[in-house]
Amino acid sequence: MPEEIEAKVKIADPEAFRRLVAARGGVGGGTVLEVNHIFDSADGSLRKSGAAVRVREERRAAGGEVLRTMLTYKGPRQPGRFKRRAEFETAVTDDAAILAILRALGFVETFRFEKRRMSWRLGECTVVLDELPHIGWFAEVEGPSEAAVQKTLADLGLADEPVIAQTYMRLLADDLAARGMDATRAVFADNSTK
Repeated sequence: MPEEIEAKVKIADPEAFRRLVAARGGVGGGTVLEVNHIFDSADGSLRKSGAAVRVREERRAAGGEVLRTMLTYKGPRQPGRFKRRAEFETAVTDDAAILAILRALGFVETFRFEKRRMSWRLGECTVVLDELPHIGWFAEVEGPSEAAVQKTLADLGLADEPVIAQTYMRLLADDLAARGMDATRAVFADNSTK
C-alpha cells in the first residue's frame, strides 16, 4: 500500500533554509503555487475518521497557469513521531471536471487553501519549503522510511526541532478561527484563484 512518511517543522529563516538545502546538494528548487481543495462526505465522516480527499492544482508561481492537477486520498494517521498514513494519488487532466465529479458524488468542499512551495530532491527524500497565508514558513521532509526522514532532518540541522503533527488545513483553520476570519478558505492576498 502506498504510504506517506513525513515530518513538518516551522522555519524561521526561509532564505537560510534555501541556502542550506543547496549546500547539502538538493536538486530542484522551483516554486509553484498550490491550490488545495479539501473534500469530505456531507456527514463529515472522512474528517471524523482522520482521512481526507484532496484535489491539488499546481500552478506557475507567476501567471497562474495550471501545470498539474492531482487527486489524493489520505488515510488516518498512524501512531508515531512522524506523520505516517496511507496515500493514494493520481494525476487528472481536467481540474474543473474532477471538482464537478466529486461534488456530483455528494462530496463537499470543506476547505480551500493556497501555499507557495519550493521542492528539492535530497538523497532518498523530497524536501519542501512551504509558505502559507497567515502562518508563515514550514519545511517538510518526505521519504521511504522513518530512518531516511530522520537522516535528512539531521543533515539539515532540524533533528531537534519540534515535529508538527497537525495538517496545514488544521493549522490554517485554527489560525483563521482565532482571528475571527472565515475558517474555510486561506489564500494569499496577491493571488486570484478559482
